[in-house]
Amino acid sequence: MSGGKRIIFAVWLLSALAFLVPGDSALASAGRMVFWILVVAHTIECAIFLPRLRRAPGSLGHHLMQTFLYGILYVRELPASQGASGGNKHG
Repeated sequence: MSGGKRIIFAVWLLSALAFLVPGDSALASAGRMVFWILVVAHTIECAIFLPRLRRAPGSLGHHLMQTFLYGILYVRELPASQGASGGNKHG
């Protein structure tokens, strides 16, 4: 896992843990807000990159989950697009 992915995972984890903190402290509120921002932003990324995720080899569900968790950091790791018609695999 790349350093960027580790950071994103840590942000997800810490922001999710904010829901377990009792009360409405500023830190807990900020963590919950970050969580919902991540949910919205990564859902939008899933929608934007859906055509590319469908063309990628492997499971669409796996690609969607990885994109939801890591966003563009995951999408950049996918093989280059081969064009709408399948493209030329030799060059």
